[in-house]
Amino acid sequence: MSTIIELPARQIKPAVVRVAAYARVSTASDRQLHSYAAQVSHYQQMISSRAGWVFAGIYTDHGITGTSTAAREGFQRMMAAARAGDIDLILTKSISRFARNTVDLLEYVRELKILGVAVLFERENIDTSTMDGEILLTLLASFAQAESESNSQAVKWAVRKKYEEGYAHSITALGYQTVGREIRIVPDEAELVRRLFHGYLAGISPEKIAQQFRDEGLTPTSRGLVVNPNRARTVLDNPIYIGTIIGQKYIMPTVGGTACLNQGEEPMYVIEEHHEPIIDRATFDAVQAELKRRKRAGHLTLAPSVGSSALTHRVICTVCGRRYHRKTKHRTNWSYKFWWCETATRGNGNPCKAKQIKEPQLHQTVLETLGLELWDDEKILSLIDHIEISPSLKIRVVLTTGDTMTRTLAGGK
Repeated sequence: MSTIIELPARQIKPAVVRVAAYARVSTASDRQLHSYAAQVSHYQQMISSRAGWVFAGIYTDHGITGTSTAAREGFQRMMAAARAGDIDLILTKSISRFARNTVDLLEYVRELKILGVAVLFERENIDTSTMDGEILLTLLASFAQAESESNSQAVKWAVRKKYEEGYAHSITALGYQTVGREIRIVPDEAELVRRLFHGYLAGISPEKIAQQFRDEGLTPTSRGLVVNPNRARTVLDNPIYIGTIIGQKYIMPTVGGTACLNQGEEPMYVIEEHHEPIIDRATFDAVQAELKRRKRAGHLTLAPSVGSSALTHRVICTVCGRRYHRKTKHRTNWSYKFWWCETATRGNGNPCKAKQIKEPQLHQTVLETLGLELWDDEKILSLIDHIEISPSLKIRVVLTTGDTMTRTLAGGK
């Protein structure tokens, strides 16, 4: 007689999937913040209720645009975790929440795929682990980017319309706050502005005055603003303090790009007597005259210090009028000196389109212009008043005699 033995089924544990989620809203409005909280709560419940899924974190950004991933700290932390092998699957609400730039989107999705990490877009029901998913993703991402560009044009139109009607848009300045369509004075900050203007006319640098504010405990202000000594000088030439608004002084040519100086590409709007001034026009005009005087005389009164050169304070950008700064670029086993417009060195883009100029190139051009063979700081100081450099690397050397000589930078194109 046959013997039958029943073998119990082996319990197979489901594979553990480490699941993370990414949530983002683009503004800090109450409605958007509610959406942000709802996304976070949704993913927490979704991951914890699914068998085989292990919570691997929720990465978030709020009040940040989706047109570029560079400024999104939460997104970048999520990518770092994926590269470290801590994530298997990423959940996100939609393509537009993840990125609206097609190039960025596909670059990150493909990198994640190589790392073995899938992305699930809920609204579009796309799983990037499948080939069909990537094809559909490419198409939808293009639509998302087109939508972003369309929205950008709509926002630009709305901003221009405000300026045409005589209203300011999104004003952020020491001494003022925007309430609806009104710009109102913030009393404690207005007093700091007055001290900057009157102190400058009294011969005190704005950087030193700003440091005095810190020493006296006047900053942060009632609104929490910090008066940075490195930025205090920008207050002095801002016409907002005499009640004037200049609309579209800076523009952003591409969606998610860098703001640059409007040099005629778009209309500008000058709105006078727009709001209550903090500084009277006579004081403002006196400061502008003093700024120009010091700008002209500054390179004559400031001799090179130890470690600087004969060109310190004497190389000027033809676009913004600021001086070129001498910088050092370090490499693994070597370094070199170069000169770059002060505006570009501030870390807010390069609106002047100024190029970095290696010091040997600049020295060679100056020597050739002056007919000299060897560089001698004292000799150069005695001959040159200042040098003007354009973005196309055209150099105009102004001599102490008043004569000028023009040349293209050595090795420049």
